[in-house]
Amino acid sequence: MKLHMLILILFLVPVVYAYRDPYITIPQQVEGMAGETAHFEVVFTHVQTAMWNVQVYIDTEQIKSNLLDWLEISVDEENPVVFEDSIPLGEEISVPIDIEISDNSPSGEVTLPIIVKGAKGPCQKGCEPFFVQKSTTLYIRRKDPKLAVILPNAAVEVAAGGKATVEIQIRNYGTATAYVNSLDMVSDHPFAFQMQTVPRNIGPDSTIPILLTISTDDISPGSYLIQVKLEYRDTIQNTFTDSKTIYVTITENDSNPHSQPSTSSPTESPQTPPPTQPSSDTDSRSVKYQYFLAGMVCGGALFGVSVMVGIFLKKRRPTQ
Repeated sequence: MKLHMLILILFLVPVVYAYRDPYITIPQQVEGMAGETAHFEVVFTHVQTAMWNVQVYIDTEQIKSNLLDWLEISVDEENPVVFEDSIPLGEEISVPIDIEISDNSPSGEVTLPIIVKGAKGPCQKGCEPFFVQKSTTLYIRRKDPKLAVILPNAAVEVAAGGKATVEIQIRNYGTATAYVNSLDMVSDHPFAFQMQTVPRNIGPDSTIPILLTISTDDISPGSYLIQVKLEYRDTIQNTFTDSKTIYVTITENDSNPHSQPSTSSPTESPQTPPPTQPSSDTDSRSVKYQYFLAGMVCGGALFGVSVMVGIFLKKRRPTQ
């Protein structure tokens, strides 16, 4: 019985005299932009006893992500933050950690194991060692460019054989400079294009106007589509695209020098010449002829009446 009590006491004594590990606070996640420095702090304190020979660092040997190649960590296992003097009970310690992210780092996330180790207890240089590990996640974001093709007037109308001018705007909605690879016009028909020089670099929050001239020689009247295709890249050679459509309507043009001459249009009937108006001489002769006929009629009527009167009087005349 006494032996059992002795063994129990031997197990309980270390428990009674064991000191708790220090209390450590770190952010759950940290965000950083490519080309900038991510910053966070490790805060720790001991609520039970003093700490001795404390070291704080990020254990890069546990990081398996290939994003580690684009990170420069200020506090790692080779360059830990060391506190040689004792840290009294209740004193809060803050350790800043900076992580420089390369300009050409891709987007992604990295788990960062943070180590705090040393000795604890009231004994000289600490009664017992401690080792605490916590992790935070570093989210890497890129300043990506975002170019967009804008057509203030996407529908144009032009006479056959003529030229149309269209304004193309390229706007960078992103937070980084974009590098233009190409700006092309694509159509199933043989349009001829003439365009202003396209700048190779477009900064953030910038809009570049470009004038495009479309020639319609040798293209029949009708409706057509022209694709405006833009290709650009960022600083680490990622390629992006955008496109818009121009709607072109070509109308008939009778004065088109390329059209064949013809006596009449195939869609129009020949016009009937207007009737010829009689001249003033013809009108005059017609009026005189009408007067002549009227005179003849009137003269003939008077002659007939005279003859009838003469005959009547002759019959009434007494016989000699």
